[in-house]
Amino acid sequence: MNDDHSEPLRLLVQRITQHQQRHCQHILDEARSRAAEMVANATAEAERREAAALAAEQQRLADTAATLQARQATEQRQQRLLQTRALLERGWSRLLETLQQQWADSNQRRQWLQSLLQQARRTFAHADWLVLHPPEWDAQEWQQQLPEARFQVDPSLSAGIKIGCRGAWLDGSIQGMMANRRELSGLLLAQLAIDEEPS
Repeated sequence: MNDDHSEPLRLLVQRITQHQQRHCQHILDEARSRAAEMVANATAEAERREAAALAAEQQRLADTAATLQARQATEQRQQRLLQTRALLERGWSRLLETLQQQWADSNQRRQWLQSLLQQARRTFAHADWLVLHPPEWDAQEWQQQLPEARFQVDPSLSAGIKIGCRGAWLDGSIQGMMANRRELSGLLLAQLAIDEEPS
């Protein structure tokens, strides 16, 4: 009887063992698959975090570089502005000195005044003029040309004259020429740039 049941028992034990092995293998395969998935997920998360940290660091470096470039550009603009201001100051000094020299020279002063006289005759219909002039200028020459005009010393004028007629003024004084500094500054900078170019 033992012999009759031993083969089926052995086969049953063998099947149970095979089933156990397959079940264990299945559990191991699932565990390995889960472990591989977990490792892959952890690796992907680590890579994502590393990429995010790298991108953040690159952005921080780019922002720092942009800030430094902006600061450098601002400093360069401020330096150019200071240089332009210094150039303008030198130019204004040269211009005033040149105009004073022209006024002091009798031939150039005569041309200056003749140009103003022609402009005044075109501008004003009447000869009822008031001529304001610097204290040092001798108005006798003009008084002969314009006997109907009134001449008056203006201590604020250093060179040139102002001609008024019925509330309108033709300003040919240095002060009048300098009144529109913005427009003159552009012209002066252009001329100074030409003057300072190497020959």
